[in-house]
Amino acid sequence: MSGRMVIDASQLPEGETDHRSLIWWGNFLLLLVETTVFGLLLACYFYYRQNFSGFPPPRVHDLPVIYHPVPDLELPSINMMLLLVSCVPMFCADRLCLKKDPNERLVGLALAVVVLFGFLIAGLRFAEFSSIHFKWNENAYASTVWLFLGMHLFHIFTGTLELLLMLAWTCVKQLDVKHARDIRVTAVYWYWLAGIWVPLYIILFWGPRWF
Repeated sequence: MSGRMVIDASQLPEGETDHRSLIWWGNFLLLLVETTVFGLLLACYFYYRQNFSGFPPPRVHDLPVIYHPVPDLELPSINMMLLLVSCVPMFCADRLCLKKDPNERLVGLALAVVVLFGFLIAGLRFAEFSSIHFKWNENAYASTVWLFLGMHLFHIFTGTLELLLMLAWTCVKQLDVKHARDIRVTAVYWYWLAGIWVPLYIILFWGPRWF
């Protein structure tokens, strides 16, 4: 007869939908790495800035020469607002998934709205590249700003496609604890997408007008 203690785990929940989940911490560490990458790019941006007497540098590759080619604000500002507004339906889906028996129809509706926002934001981002007034390979400033826009666009695509997958599962299958947790983890990723772009938008598009 064994004297080992046995723990009855039959009453434990199948999974968690908050920070007690391992995937939540995995996602957190991923976002920490991605934030560090953007931080390194930002360091490069300010390093290059000190190499130019005027910033952004004059656009001399095409005529007419533009001596102070500040980025346009219209499209980037619209896209920034859309990204912030898209957090509202994402937050609704996030909160609904916290419930023990979430309303699958409402979750699906909220996800569908965020997915539509995601594709719209990605489409406008392609148009934003022309707002810089430089080709990607004209100088160090142009390459860095294009890389900022491209990296963030890649993350937008990643988040949108992941939400589209969650939407398809919600429509076809039952929304169980595991997939409710996945939606909540993706929601954190989406909040990060909006949050990280606020300071970058200010630095890239408003900064050249102030300094």
